[in-house]
Amino acid sequence: MNSIPKIDAALKLSNNLSKLLLDLAKDFNHRSLKKCHERGHTKIRRSHSSLFSNLGFEAVRLTELAERAGITQQAMGKLVKEMERVGYVKRHIDESDKRAKIIELTEQGVVLVNDSMEIVDEVIAEYTSAMGQEGILDLEGVLRKSVSSLGISKVPDNWQETKGQINAA
Repeated sequence: MNSIPKIDAALKLSNNLSKLLLDLAKDFNHRSLKKCHERGHTKIRRSHSSLFSNLGFEAVRLTELAERAGITQQAMGKLVKEMERVGYVKRHIDESDKRAKIIELTEQGVVLVNDSMEIVDEVIAEYTSAMGQEGILDLEGVLRKSVSSLGISKVPDNWQETKGQINAA
């Protein structure tokens, strides 16, 4: 009935590229969220990263945020509402199109984003300690090339991407 022995199938399903990428992403997110909470941002959840990683420091329309994140406007609206309630973002009507909502960081949101940038550096330093400088740079290089080659980059056109972004310590 099945040509692959059960143990081989289990190994293949639990130790493949997809699973390894997910495990690495989960670990990075877990470490980052823990550090975020340690800095007092206790209302932040993993799901909020799709808002903050696509907002940047400029005001942007809700529709564009949702598009950048690859989620529905309703889902992004829910995230914005949660973060507005705890004081990280504010929204207002777009004067050029009264139907559109503009989302921007509050002062507390700017603190969170700045803390998050430091936290990313800290987590990368932890990874560099485990993998070595060359290992982390190789990993980032392969991932950047893969994302580019597959055309799955979600970085907005007006954000400049820098080469060798990892500042491993």
